[in-house]
Amino acid sequence: MTNWEICTIFNEIAELLEILGENPFKARAYRNAARILESASFDLRELVKDGRIQEIPGIGEALSAKIVELVTTGRLNYYEGLKQKVPPDVLQMLKISGVGAKTVQLFLHNQITSLAELEAAAREGRLQALPGIGKKTESEILHGLAAMQEREKRWLLNVASMAVKEIGSYLAGLDQIERVEAAGSYRRGRETVGDLDFVVASGDPPAVIGRFAAAPWVREVVAEGDRKATIITVWGLQVDIYVVPPHLFTSTWHHFTGSKEHNVALRERARQHGWKISEYGIVKEEDTLYPASEEEFFRMLGLSYIPPELREDRGEIQAAELGELPRLVEAGDIRGDLHVHSKASDGANSLEELAQAAMARGYQYLAVTDHSRSLAFTGGLTEDRLLGQREEIDRLNGEFQGFRLLAGSEVEILPDGRLDFDDRVLSQLDLVVASVHSGFRQSQEALNERFETVLKNEHVDIIGHPTGRLIGRRDPYALDVGRLLELAATTGTALEINASPDRLDLGDNYVHQGRKLGVKFAINTDAHQTRYLDDLQYGVLTARRGWAQKQEIINTRPLDELQKWLKNHG
Repeated sequence: MTNWEICTIFNEIAELLEILGENPFKARAYRNAARILESASFDLRELVKDGRIQEIPGIGEALSAKIVELVTTGRLNYYEGLKQKVPPDVLQMLKISGVGAKTVQLFLHNQITSLAELEAAAREGRLQALPGIGKKTESEILHGLAAMQEREKRWLLNVASMAVKEIGSYLAGLDQIERVEAAGSYRRGRETVGDLDFVVASGDPPAVIGRFAAAPWVREVVAEGDRKATIITVWGLQVDIYVVPPHLFTSTWHHFTGSKEHNVALRERARQHGWKISEYGIVKEEDTLYPASEEEFFRMLGLSYIPPELREDRGEIQAAELGELPRLVEAGDIRGDLHVHSKASDGANSLEELAQAAMARGYQYLAVTDHSRSLAFTGGLTEDRLLGQREEIDRLNGEFQGFRLLAGSEVEILPDGRLDFDDRVLSQLDLVVASVHSGFRQSQEALNERFETVLKNEHVDIIGHPTGRLIGRRDPYALDVGRLLELAATTGTALEINASPDRLDLGDNYVHQGRKLGVKFAINTDAHQTRYLDDLQYGVLTARRGWAQKQEIINTRPLDELQKWLKNHG
């Protein structure tokens, strides 16, 4: 079993333990272990093989033994036993927006043990008889069931990335392959992925197809031809592979990268010029051209290079024709992260550990933004603790060279629009991120007023995860995002592109809309452990899909320019 598969099992164990009402610390241990393994650079199979499994930091003897069992046998008796105690559909219930472990326990106690039974009970109005469930919640559960059915075959980017790494590594190791690349919606950086596409250059396609179909992570071969195959992985993810001669690689890779709409628009433009394009090359009059690179492909068509993230038919072809495509922000442009949590609230690392992790990534600065006091369940900081942290950060900064910790706070926006700390406290911080973690169900009017009040506060620098969505788990607030963008452009407040792969909030469509108004953005990870600083890549992808440029992202600025912006924006 791979790291990714073991992460998935540990997370499911945590969910099963919560549903069964077991000790919450036990569930937390499995979830923390999954997080450690998720972004680990080591391969668990190698550690087990070498007898070094005890070297994993943060994972104790009991969990290490379970990892060994999974790697060596492909199964875990403890996990199988837990699954026997819970009906098969129950874990799926947790994917419904607003449904947590306690609600699932309530369903089970009332003999609702499947998604079909839950839907029937909701449609018949029977859920309202259960404690804590009213008509509105019942309606939201029905909506959540419908939404879950639509998205059930889609995968978050970080999960898809793990599969791409595993499959790509396997294919790259085959002797018959000259080049292999991922394509499709994954390459375009869409927030969720329905399936994976790989394009392979090889002089022996049948041999590659045979090896692909026999790979250890293949659960089912759906279709197998001489040059194309479709399989279902043991993780449930569909993968398509296209094997072509090397001279067709670029045209095929381009063809299977763009959205359907982009490809149709590009073919129509080519037709108007008397050309024909397909995965088999570019036909001009009687000549067929085989570009060696995508840059050459677009140049042959009289266009500047269109980055994969833009190939959605949102005006990119016209902009490429006029030479007006933006220079998109890149991961290397980011100088620091402006939203991370330490163990002072609900993070896992000390200030020193956060600083070292940031410096290791080449950052000039890192803003520590622990939760504020009203979020007691996160260990939110009181005024005294926050100001004490400010002093500790000042002390540490005296020891650093070429790097600075910024003293900040993720301040709760209270339901009435007030902030968790008054202006006197906020004025003593380097940076303020204002966010909503409660009162999600307010009316659009109430939410609009709530955000408008905060945007006008001169001490607020960034609005954190502005729409509040959790992809596949919670819908955005009933907020008028267009109005939010207009206000942010007026006040000069930056809006966050939260890089956590289950948020990606703001989404690329709003980034695209906001940049036209002059909105500034901050790409932050909201990391609660140092390893999640690497989630920055997903925020950058989202920004790029929104056509964002370096100068539109405040944390691409050097420290002195950022500090000047924090002092003068709006």
